[in-house]
Amino acid sequence: MERIDPEFRRQFDEALASGDMFALFERTRDAIQISPDDPDARYLQALAMARLGDPDAALRLYERNQVDQIGSEDAAALKGRLLKDLAVRATGAEQVELFRQSSQAYRLAHQMTDGYFSGINAATTSFLAGDDDEACDLAAAITRRPEIAQPRDYFAAASGAEAKLICGEVEQATALYADARRRSDASPGVVASTARQVQLIADRLSISDEQRRALLAAMRPTPVIHYCGHMFPAGWQAEDELADAVRSVLDEYEVSIAYGALACGGDILIAEAILARGGELHVVLPFAEEDFLKTSVNVGGPEWAARYAKVREAAASVTFATQMRFVDDDEQFAYCSKLMMGLARLRARIMHTDVFQLALWDGAAPSGIAGTASDCAEWARQGGLTRVVPVARDRPALASVSVAERRDRPQRHLRSILFADFSGFSRLEEDDVPRFLTAVMGRIANVLDRHGEAVLSRNSWGDAIFVVIRSPEQAAEIASEIQSALDHASLHDAGLPAEGGMRISLHHGPIFEHFDSVQGAPSFYGTEVTLAARIEPRVPVGAIYTTQPFAAIFDSESTNYHFEYVGKMDLAKNYGVRILYRLSAIPRSISGVPKRDTAVKSASPIEFDLDI
Repeated sequence: MERIDPEFRRQFDEALASGDMFALFERTRDAIQISPDDPDARYLQALAMARLGDPDAALRLYERNQVDQIGSEDAAALKGRLLKDLAVRATGAEQVELFRQSSQAYRLAHQMTDGYFSGINAATTSFLAGDDDEACDLAAAITRRPEIAQPRDYFAAASGAEAKLICGEVEQATALYADARRRSDASPGVVASTARQVQLIADRLSISDEQRRALLAAMRPTPVIHYCGHMFPAGWQAEDELADAVRSVLDEYEVSIAYGALACGGDILIAEAILARGGELHVVLPFAEEDFLKTSVNVGGPEWAARYAKVREAAASVTFATQMRFVDDDEQFAYCSKLMMGLARLRARIMHTDVFQLALWDGAAPSGIAGTASDCAEWARQGGLTRVVPVARDRPALASVSVAERRDRPQRHLRSILFADFSGFSRLEEDDVPRFLTAVMGRIANVLDRHGEAVLSRNSWGDAIFVVIRSPEQAAEIASEIQSALDHASLHDAGLPAEGGMRISLHHGPIFEHFDSVQGAPSFYGTEVTLAARIEPRVPVGAIYTTQPFAAIFDSESTNYHFEYVGKMDLAKNYGVRILYRLSAIPRSISGVPKRDTAVKSASPIEFDLDI
């Protein structure tokens, strides 16, 4: 069987260790294109999708990649994990049955190699199915194994703790989990995976609030942060004190994953501290890098430019909110801030961990839509908690920035953009067009009419539509309703080819608005509109694809929509590569597993006070 290049294997290991399932999915897809039979790539691609939170998609990959034919314990056990994930989303008798099927799959893997990993998972899923005695027998057998009784690595230590927890020995399990988390090989990715398992078991245990809090705290994954801070020039005497305060916060909460920009002063100071502790830094810039250096880095002096270059080189990723130039519009900075906040929250949801904001802030109220104060206000508006490192208000002045004089430039607003067309329209007979206009375009118009003021602009040409919508949440609802109105049965009843259907793309970003004299109505344009248009031709029939900014800014906690990670895709007309997601109108609420006795309250999130 052909094996992939060792460099791919190294990249797999790095992504697993950091918990970056986005990167793992991409690396495996690249590897499969080169070596389609490689067992590691086939297995890890399905695993990445499972950890991204979509067991249905992961199960499809498992079957397509023929992971069950690999013959390893991990490959066989993954089937058990996917069934367990599906069970968590189910209810009642279906949930119990899926947990039992999961336990059977884990037992099959255990029989293949007698590995403790599959054995402890067989015990856990049996416990979640309500088979307590059987689960405890399986778990007790695991604790008697020499490699569990005297663990040498994180996985063995965590498995021993899980076995104790299944048998109801909560205090001992808590101590063992804490010991496992302190081990040198306890990376953020593996801790996040274990924490999810602990939560499932704890939800079914009848334990006190104090026991629950201690148990969950012992395995809480490292938090993800969004960071921001005021700019200040190089050589400011307060810098060393600020750097010490930043390191203190990062040490206190063991932060190792951060999302933010790289402006001179606070941003770079925090980014350097993250890298110094071996952390994972994700940089998000608002517009063309040349302009960002001019407006936000060089104004602090040449020393910051050198530090910027060093940090940028060491960053795990660099994302541009837009590819356009700076147009002297604070909306560009505000959009970038919302994007980086969304990316931090998205990553925290995947890792099942906390997220907070670290701000070097002088405490002054916002004076506009951009800047550190505005970022703190926006984070608070989203319900987030901020840890503030106080900064003096009498900071040394920055160098001035020369920008082009603003003329009669239209206003830019953050809007959601929908593009769609009907696959198969060009193959319709002339007599089919009237039916198409009624059954397809008429139903789309009805959907748009129902959403009233949420729809800011609409246009169509032939089978294509272009809609500007106020918010991502409203755009997702409109797109989902359009697809529901145009299912295969409806198209067949209307006398249209059932294989036809809508392809819909969604994006969210800053766009220009002006009054179109020809149409006599408001019109929207800009590079973000063009980007949205380039996605739609790549969308499968019947699907809704979104950009990463749309997924990141979307308020997923208040709706019943789910984003399935698709990966990087070349857009139409050589418009570059973008990370895309598939939007599904699937309820994201997860039903709880029945407890042995009474319910217990969830542990409180980490609390951070504004200590200015």
